Amino acid sequence: MDHELETEVARRTQARILDAANQVIAKVGYKRLRMEAVAKGSGITRQTIYNYFPNKQQLATAVLLREGALVNERAKENIPDDLEGGALLSAAVIALVDAARAMPIFEGMFEEGSVGFVNELAEHSRVIELMMHEYWSPVIERLRATGEVRTDIPVERLEWWLSFVYRALLARPPEDLDDRAAMDALVRDFLGPSVMGR
Repeated sequence: MDHELETEVARRTQARILDAANQVIAKVGYKRLRMEAVAKGSGITRQTIYNYFPNKQQLATAVLLREGALVNERAKENIPDDLEGGALLSAAVIALVDAARAMPIFEGMFEEGSVGFVNELAEHSRVIELMMHEYWSPVIERLRATGEVRTDIPVERLEWWLSFVYRALLARPPEDLDDRAAMDALVRDFLGPSVMGR
């Protein structure tokens, strides 16, 4: 088989596996993810799936990274260019939470029994760290440009803290996240002082 064709076949196979795994996780959560269900959903044998992803943790990680990149892109598009200070921070947090909630997989990832995997992955994955850096760095730079970000804490720690709070918010009940005024107040009153200059 031609190398380019072989590569394209592998890419499409991997995409089908990830699509099926995405649907399974969205439906049953990470804890109940089974390779049999992914095989059935993708029409690809379990053995072939294992050739691409040796275990369900690696499979779920790949799905989460792919969907997380889409979340970042969509969230960035919803942060107005004219905001500053607390309004900017609030908009950035809410945009990211909203973008994640719009992706079916995130409900399955943040259900009871699955959220531990997400938190462990986020704390130990360099790829997740870089993904969060790509989202939060421009926000922090905009705050810095107007002198509204703390300088006594390294930027990496601020990014870590913002990412931690983001994950914590996704684990909250939907009715809490639907309350725009409460979300805005939470960010401004509690998250804001820990990130912005006094």
